Amino acid sequence: MNTTSRTYSWFLGWWTVYFALKVFLFWNDTLKFDALYNFALLAFVTFPIPNRWLNRTRHLMAIIFALLLLHHDSFLPPLERLTSQWDLIRQFDSTYLLSLAIDFVSFDLVVLISLASLGYLYLNQIFRLSTFVILAMIACTIPPSLWQPIAAPNVVLSGNDNSGLDLPLSSQADINDVQIDTSAEGLNRYLTDFFSLQSSLTSSLSSIENITPNYDILFINICSLSWDDLEFSGNIDHPLFEELDIVFNKFNSATSYSGPAVLRILRANCGQQSHAALFDNKLTKQCSLFDELHRLGFEKEVLMNHDGKFDGFNKHIASNIGPFTAAVNVDEMQPSQYAFDGTKIYSDQEVLSKWNSINHDKPTVTLYNTISIHDGNRVIGESGSRLVTYKRQQAKLLDELYAFFQNLTASGRNVVVVLLPEHGAAVRGDRMQISGMREIPTKAITSVPVGVKFFGNATIVEQQQITVDTPVSFLAISDLIANIASSGIYQGESVTLNSLIENLPQTPVVSQNQGTTMLEVDGKQFYSFDETSWTEYKQ
Repeated sequence: MNTTSRTYSWFLGWWTVYFALKVFLFWNDTLKFDALYNFALLAFVTFPIPNRWLNRTRHLMAIIFALLLLHHDSFLPPLERLTSQWDLIRQFDSTYLLSLAIDFVSFDLVVLISLASLGYLYLNQIFRLSTFVILAMIACTIPPSLWQPIAAPNVVLSGNDNSGLDLPLSSQADINDVQIDTSAEGLNRYLTDFFSLQSSLTSSLSSIENITPNYDILFINICSLSWDDLEFSGNIDHPLFEELDIVFNKFNSATSYSGPAVLRILRANCGQQSHAALFDNKLTKQCSLFDELHRLGFEKEVLMNHDGKFDGFNKHIASNIGPFTAAVNVDEMQPSQYAFDGTKIYSDQEVLSKWNSINHDKPTVTLYNTISIHDGNRVIGESGSRLVTYKRQQAKLLDELYAFFQNLTASGRNVVVVLLPEHGAAVRGDRMQISGMREIPTKAITSVPVGVKFFGNATIVEQQQITVDTPVSFLAISDLIANIASSGIYQGESVTLNSLIENLPQTPVVSQNQGTTMLEVDGKQFYSFDETSWTEYKQ
């Protein structure tokens, strides 16, 4: 009799647990709370329906609505961002997809749901818990302004800290006088001004003439390595970084995906371009770093420890430097890992050793791309979770690069090595993006460890490591290479490291993926999915 009365009455039942958890996560600042949709779902699941089968159908539909509403109230990127990447996701192998699914389920959340369910079973015998939950939901709708202090005006005054706020101005002299409006309109203007200024910038490399290079340039382009990843793995003090002569502490990779990342390196002869402009062939010639170096006497080379087919990576490179054949044929080697899409990955130590043994007739500029620590890789003969594997492989990669540095030193070969990661791995994750998700290019992902090391007969005065602590990006690397080319460092001219980094162009922190833009203003990050509306990114 009691069951029948409940069926025909306004009854919340086990949905009490769902709404109670959402209230808890809202007050814990883990979820948002859309009052309209949440109360609509509440009414939908409590409205009495006498027919048992209609009632069951209603609850099955409500489960789907509840999951969609849970995502809507979360800080995760919109579902359309996932569907837009579906062609790439379909290339992931089943093992990687399973590991992602497991990592998506938080152990803490499972414990919380279990405790909430047990609490409901016990306390619902004493109290009518649904009443308290509905009252708590109503409390969630009270505007924060009623209990929080009044916020300061939505304007930021730029000070002497050149943390990426000032460069969209027409003149650097205006730095201390500019006000940054962080309203949607203000940030839209900021972004427009940023790209307007960047489009007028060109590397000083273009003005260099009549040099005879007697050294090689090697870009070591690492997928999935940021300062945040190094800190997480405990490798931020690895000896490799002590070997570097110049270290950039605030380098912004400006993207969190491999294809755009390699394009930004190859287009480094110009100021930062929008994501869409990276695929504009009209800009290829004038912005090509490798073409400029080829003009100065360097032969172009490409080197990879993978096949480069995923997401058209090879095509991105070829569209900017022309058709190429990899300098080392990795098909002759035995793989050391399998990638997230099931393809083979080869040992960095073996690939770089073979490259170093090649006799080059002319100076070369080489791009070496490694995916040894990409998310989802499986090491042959080893096992472990994604994070365990990442930590282990990160340490191995750094060790192998350190050994490569020692071999270059012993060889006496004149080489300028530029350590230049693509982007980070997002191993920590946060409330908006789970571990491994890189849809929003936050600073934790795009702030990467960049450094330069001189090998061979470089005449450097007081060769002690120096750091660049201002915000920079790829144009600074191109200008640094120009300074190296004109310095005579390998022609017997005595050069200081400080002279090589003088007047390198600063670049405010603006990063983009397809459909996503992130920028930093006064230490705060703002993101947009439409370049119209902006939201502060709170980790």
